[in-house]
Amino acid sequence: MSATKKVADDATKTTQDATSSAAAAANDGVERLTQGMSKFGSLGQENMEAFMSSLTTMAKGFEKIGQENMAFAKSQMEAGSERMQTLAKAKSPQEFFETQSQIVRDAFEQQISQTNKVSDMMISTVREAAQPISKRYSVMVDTMQAR
Repeated sequence: MSATKKVADDATKTTQDATSSAAAAANDGVERLTQGMSKFGSLGQENMEAFMSSLTTMAKGFEKIGQENMAFAKSQMEAGSERMQTLAKAKSPQEFFETQSQIVRDAFEQQISQTNKVSDMMISTVREAAQPISKRYSVMVDTMQAR
C-alpha cells in the first residue's frame, strides 16, 4: 500500500503543481491583457485630446485669417473712395489714365501681398495644428512596435 500511496501522492502533487502553474499563467495573462487594454484606452483618450487640440488650433487660425481678410477688405473699401477722389482731380484724360493705371497697379500689388500673407497664415495654422496629431502618431507607432 505504501507504493500505491506514494504514486497517489506524487500524482496529487503533480496535479496540484500543474493546476497552480496554469492558474498563475492564466492570472498573468489576464493581468497583461488588462494592462494592455488600459494602455490602449489611455492612448485612445490621448489621441482624442490631440485631435481636439488640433481642431482648436485650426479654428483659432481660421478666425485670425477671417479677421485679416475683413481688415483688408475694410482698408480696400476706405482706399476706394480716396482713389475715386484722386481720379476726380485729374485735369486731363492723360492724367486720368496714368492715375488709373497707378491705382490698378497698387491694388494688384496689395492683393498679391494679401494673398501671400493669408497663404503664410494658412500654412502656419495647418503646421501648428498637425503637431499634436503627429506626436500621437509617433507614440502609436512606438507602442505598436514595442508589442
